Amino acid sequence: MENVFIGLVIAFLAFLIWRLRVSSTSGPVRKETFVLPTGVTLRPQPLLTDTDLLLYNLIRLAVEDHYLVFARVPLWSVVSVEAEGKARSQMLRQIALKQLDFVLVHPGTKVAEQVVLLEEGSPPQPHEVTRRREIQSVVQAAGITLTTLKPHTSYTVPQLAQLLGVGDDE
Repeated sequence: MENVFIGLVIAFLAFLIWRLRVSSTSGPVRKETFVLPTGVTLRPQPLLTDTDLLLYNLIRLAVEDHYLVFARVPLWSVVSVEAEGKARSQMLRQIALKQLDFVLVHPGTKVAEQVVLLEEGSPPQPHEVTRRREIQSVVQAAGITLTTLKPHTSYTVPQLAQLLGVGDDE
């Protein structure tokens, strides 16, 4: 009688394990489709200010034979965070909402080689100083060149080419 009972228990446990495996591999869990809540309206907004757009076009002209230029790029998208467990997730959380003004990407390697940040108003706010330091340390640790430009300064294309290291003397 005990053998029958033990056999039934083993069979029941085997059935449960089989059911769990089948249900976990039977396909993706269906998620509800996204529905815009009532009363919420979404509209496109400008990605760049007039000043940013002017600088973007000048940078693009200065580096056109060397780099692809991207604007408003999230910091996490230009670095690879290689770490285990909590260290990786902490680092990703730290850089998650940081945004780079312009990124110069080598068209062959598709890797960010330079980051251009625009100086904010003077004097900079304390949170802006902290943000800039964090971005600078991450970018430097990844071996990416960092250049800071003043948005309200008039630059010529040759000046920008020299500042970004792609001048004629290179």
